[in-house]
Amino acid sequence: MPTSIIKVYNESRGKWESRAKVVLGWNGFINLGMSKPVYTDSSGIAEVNHSSTGEATIYINGKNVGKMKTPGSKTVTL
Repeated sequence: MPTSIIKVYNESRGKWESRAKVVLGWNGFINLGMSKPVYTDSSGIAEVNHSSTGEATIYINGKNVGKMKTPGSKTVTL
């Protein structure tokens, strides 16, 4: 199963965000749906397992924070 890694940094707090809920969403013709929610660890890292591939929207705590190619990795700043 493909895995994407999202790293979440909280700029206002100056540290990696722990316990942030990360969800990936696909809105393509073939790939459509959402990943199961995964929470970041104490280092701000969430490893999201998913079956879809291609461009996905990243949601952190329910907020759209950007897009990424999946599988892959991306650092997001809040």
